[in-house]
Parts: sequence; structure tokens; C-alpha cells
Amino acid sequence: MRDILTIAKAAADDSRLKILGLLLRGELCVCHITEGLKLAPSTVSKHLSILEAAGLIETRKLGRWVHCRLPSSPKGERRAALRWLLPALKRAE
Repeated sequence: MRDILTIAKAAADDSRLKILGLLLRGELCVCHITEGLKLAPSTVSKHLSILEAAGLIETRKLGRWVHCRLPSSPKGERRAALRWLLPALKRAE
């Protein structure tokens, strides 16, 4: 139940849904996400932390840059949430 609540809270924000929508196209550097949302880097970083804690995104570091992507193989509630969210985000584009 705790996982479901964490996922629901993570998905209940307009900026975080926009981030997931941007990641539909593939992996992006945090700098590109920041640019796309037109928000402060610290704000984007907080949103990414929440999405990562919920298991809705994965991050990897390449030198000084952090790249984000949708999870390659989400499990359990995360898979169900992404199966429901991602098609809705595609339709909203």
C-alpha cells in the first residue's frame, strides 16, 4: 500500500507529469529537462528525486551530467502505474 501511495503522490503534480511526457521520447540530460520545463534547476532536481524515489524514472551519471529515462523493466505497482500513465501522456501531447 505504501508503494501505491508514493507513486500516486509522485504522479499528482503537473511538472512531474510533464517530465514523464518528455521522457517518452527517450533518455534526456537533466539540463534538457530543465530547459524544457523552464523551471529552476533546483526545482527540477526535487521533482526528479520524487519520481526516482517512486520508481517512475531511472537516472545515470555520465561524467558531470545526469541522464534520466523511464525504467527499463519496472516491477509491480510501478509497471501498472506506467502502463496507465504513459498512454494518457501520449494522447495529451
